[in-house]
Amino acid sequence: MRKLDLGCIDDIDALSKMLKLAFSNEDWTNMIRLADRLYEESAILYHYQLQQPTKKNSHSRPLIYYIGYSQLCKGVAYQKLKKFNSSRDCIEKYTDLSWMKGVEENEKYIIEDFRIFASGNTFTVDLMEGRHSVLGDYVQYLKQYRRELVPGMITILEYAIKNDLSIDWVLADLSKELGEIERNPDNSTTARYYTEYLYLLSLYKYKQGDYHDAAEKNLVALTTSVKLEDNTAFKKLTALFEAFREFASNQQEQVYKLQLKSILERVLMNEKDISFSTIHSGSN
Repeated sequence: MRKLDLGCIDDIDALSKMLKLAFSNEDWTNMIRLADRLYEESAILYHYQLQQPTKKNSHSRPLIYYIGYSQLCKGVAYQKLKKFNSSRDCIEKYTDLSWMKGVEENEKYIIEDFRIFASGNTFTVDLMEGRHSVLGDYVQYLKQYRRELVPGMITILEYAIKNDLSIDWVLADLSKELGEIERNPDNSTTARYYTEYLYLLSLYKYKQGDYHDAAEKNLVALTTSVKLEDNTAFKKLTALFEAFREFASNQQEQVYKLQLKSILERVLMNEKDISFSTIHSGSN
């Protein structure tokens, strides 16, 4: 994502969508800029809401969500940039949002949601800073809050791969929960998180010498990336499969070739559609 002039954007729903796009593109610097802009606009609206509490708002979520979400995204971006102190500062700002006034009774669950997110992201920063001792508590946290399981496993796998550690005991301890997610991924997490989790699990298995399982997890993720037309994930997964292609079985090799074929067919179809559109427009 190119550097944008954010000064003219005051739609907090649009800013939230742009934040999600920046995250998908792993554009951490723009994420920070967008998060700051979202926080600024949300704070202005919050001020007006206190002055005119009966006035209806046009945004799709309560303001408390945008306040917390802006700081959560900013903290994640700092964490990805390895600026852990700055990430902790952001986490502190959404750990307890009960200070906000005018929150309706049916909106108070958002305060608890962000408290849970803050706990998980604190574990993430702790691990990234090398605090191995928190891993056991982190696993228990993931058992308690299932929706955090896949993002949490991404963190744990990144930590294990970076430090060349075995986390087989973690995978065993969470085998039931992870099995449920792998059988029903759409019911548990966003597809992008799920694909990233499988990519890292495949890489971890490869580094551990479990080549068959590494290929299996990779192909599941590759199939998902093709369905979603997630080119970023597809490129990473293809490169990884090529790294251990010599260890793949004949059946795995065939599945891999079918996925590549489907991508080629999609590209050719898109080119055909573009060509037809150009000709059709020119005939008018």
